[in-house]
Amino acid sequence: MRNLRYLLLIAGLLCWEVALQAAILPASMPQPRSDERAAATVALTFDDGPQAIFTPQVLRVLQRYQAPATFFYVGSQVQKNEALVRQTYQEGDVIGDHSWNHPNLTTLSPAAIRWQLRATSVVIQQATGVAPTLFRPPYGATNTTVRNISSQLGLTQILWTTDTHDWQRPGVASIVSAALRAHNGSIILMHDGGGDRSQTVQALPQIISELRQRGFTFIAL
Repeated sequence: MRNLRYLLLIAGLLCWEVALQAAILPASMPQPRSDERAAATVALTFDDGPQAIFTPQVLRVLQRYQAPATFFYVGSQVQKNEALVRQTYQEGDVIGDHSWNHPNLTTLSPAAIRWQLRATSVVIQQATGVAPTLFRPPYGATNTTVRNISSQLGLTQILWTTDTHDWQRPGVASIVSAALRAHNGSIILMHDGGGDRSQTVQALPQIISELRQRGFTFIAL
């Protein structure tokens, strides 16, 4: 009987120790960092606007799906469509500088490059009250001179990682398929100006819906 009581006492102490460890260990274990819990992000970007027909359609889709985007606007188009520029800004999208009339900047003199970027920044600021801080070179054509001048003007150069080739009008399915190759941190290139962008407008809801289903969060740059 004495041995039985001794064994029961030992068993009770062991159970108490296990319970105590269970209560202490969770609090002392390292917690996941906030960046480990963050959702994957992707940025939608649109070039060559604002354009009177297709930019409003793109903006309506973005508003309907509550997906922010970044627009790289051409200065000569901004001058013609200031109300659209203000709408873009007021709806929470970011506006960047895409030169005055879309030349290959690497073929221009430093003075001409400076004029292309500065003139565009000025009209964007006149329309929105805020100077742009981002810049995308037309055609993605850049070099040390272009980068240095844009930096001197307070503009950060932004290119892209996922090209939908929507400017070629390859079909809605092709645009969607290209956009869905995006991964965490991707910058997707599309267009709201420079031609018929009806395929882009049709593809956009599918792109947003599918990327959301895959766990992506949309951000403006």
